[in-house]
Amino acid sequence: MKFLHKSWKYQLFTIVKYLFLTIMAVISLYPFIWVLISSFKDNNSIFGDPFGLPKELLIENYREVWEGADVGRNFLNSMFVCLVTLVILIMITSMGSYILTRVWKNGFLSIYFSLGIMIPIHALLIPSVLIFKRMGLTDNLFALVLMYTATNISFSMFIMNGFFEGIPREMDEAATIDGCSRSQIFFRIIFPIAKPGIATVATLAFLNCWNDLLLGLVLISSPHKKTLSLAISALKGSYATRYGLLCAGFVISIIPVVIMYLLFQKQVIAGMTAGAVKG
Repeated sequence: MKFLHKSWKYQLFTIVKYLFLTIMAVISLYPFIWVLISSFKDNNSIFGDPFGLPKELLIENYREVWEGADVGRNFLNSMFVCLVTLVILIMITSMGSYILTRVWKNGFLSIYFSLGIMIPIHALLIPSVLIFKRMGLTDNLFALVLMYTATNISFSMFIMNGFFEGIPREMDEAATIDGCSRSQIFFRIIFPIAKPGIATVATLAFLNCWNDLLLGLVLISSPHKKTLSLAISALKGSYATRYGLLCAGFVISIIPVVIMYLLFQKQVIAGMTAGAVKG
């Protein structure tokens, strides 16, 4: 009887748990579903029946966005900036975390890198514009690469440090006995093992770079150098806005982020939980 009573309580708890998770999933996903549905509507349908399905699929919204906003070129600009930023960021943070956690532990430097998380990006705008103007990098995509690298390096180091701390030090000692140099230990042993942490840093940094609008507005002015976020923001008119086109642009910008997360979701979860359990 006691076992049946306990089993009944467990089943009730399971039902309530999954019901709660289902409700939270619907609440979280519904805005994206609404944007997808609205991307096939015109303004009359959106305002007249905002939560209903479209009576006629307006595929033309995507064609107009792709041609009118020059999404193809802006998409390549965003992809170029994000990929170059990720390569630089991963190499800097992985090497830095390796040194700080396994070679030369320095509390001051660790705190110094962590302090960057507390600095708001708005405080960096004016100094950054002045520096890039002096360097001749205004209206240049490499200015965005440098800014994205600088603004993401603190949080990326924070994640990498936690992951590198969880790698057994016996691996370094065994590699040293086998005659490996410091660089060989890092590139042949530690770096491949750190794939979950690297995937976490890459995914989160990609999200920050891909979705950024503020830095692009400040640093980029030429139409052919705009990122995808800037191109989509330009779809909003001063007096009237075709929200179907705007939603179509949102859908196009969401697709790369969803694909990247689906590809690296296991590594991201492993990287985020690294160091949570020790024993």
